[in-house]
Amino acid sequence: MNIDIKEIARKAGVSIATVSRTLNGKGPVREETRRRIIQIAREYNYKPNPIARGLSRRQTDTIGVILPELMDEFFMDLIHSIDEEAYRANRFVMISSSHSQRNIVETLIEFMGSGRVDGVILMASELDSSVVELLKKSKRPIVLLNASKQINSMVSFNVNNYQGAMAIVEHLIGHGFRNIAIIKGPQGNCDADERFKGYTEALSAHGIALQEELIVAGNFTIQAGYYGLMRLMSQPQKPDAIFAANDMMALGAYEAARSSHIQIPRDVAITGFDDIFLSRLLTPRLTTVHVPIFELGSKAVRYLLRMISGDVNPGYPYREELTAGVILGGSCGCANPTTQLLL
Repeated sequence: MNIDIKEIARKAGVSIATVSRTLNGKGPVREETRRRIIQIAREYNYKPNPIARGLSRRQTDTIGVILPELMDEFFMDLIHSIDEEAYRANRFVMISSSHSQRNIVETLIEFMGSGRVDGVILMASELDSSVVELLKKSKRPIVLLNASKQINSMVSFNVNNYQGAMAIVEHLIGHGFRNIAIIKGPQGNCDADERFKGYTEALSAHGIALQEELIVAGNFTIQAGYYGLMRLMSQPQKPDAIFAANDMMALGAYEAARSSHIQIPRDVAITGFDDIFLSRLLTPRLTTVHVPIFELGSKAVRYLLRMISGDVNPGYPYREELTAGVILGGSCGCANPTTQLLL
């Protein structure tokens, strides 16, 4: 049987305000009355209406999440971490994927203008100045994920892409590889840019010249990894190792190697970035950069809730970078390919 707060008040012989104070745990209520109200609520399996409750408090108990086009496992893991943290805080999550700068703006305006959410978590590695200005003017708090370092006037949680890329390239150098290729991420993407910077500076730090023929453009997709490896292994100057700038491209490189009868790591070593679940199923196990995805999502939710509650000033800039570690598999030629995490 469905029951609302008015019916509980009638059955308990008290006012609606008394029922509200009891169920919300706020305000004075006689112990005998409190027990009677709770017993009735339990007997009829009363569940509060979150929309009505939100309207009364001028809050929706909902977090908006805007992510890039949901095309790989990284974003599924990120959504999972955000949803779990929100659930623990008794909040709901509303998710939208963006395909362009315009789409981000439209989604933000819809979220903010409609009052559907109390705050927003936004991941967009490419934000132009007009979007940043819109974000600053928002009346509801916003937390950015993996934002460019140039955006230093807002709240953001980020993976240290530069440090992770440098660490894995230095690991390859430690194996004795010198012709280390890279399959890059998309142009203008700050994650991809930082990973490329880590790659180039690792080579430079060890006196290894950058070779243009070992740099291949990519876009973080399996197809880019497939064609990237085919191109690299078909040219006269072949690499002895490849750093794919994310695991999805590493998966594509594995498929290309399999179809071309190229053995990993005997013919070429391959490494990735992200440590998604699928990378753990490859043979040999992919050596990759571990990104703390669950920590990234959880931290963003917790900080956003503090902004919403007023525990921290939403207008106060804050930036936190999470350290990335290297997962050692067998794809880089390690003598002991047992998976381990190097920080």
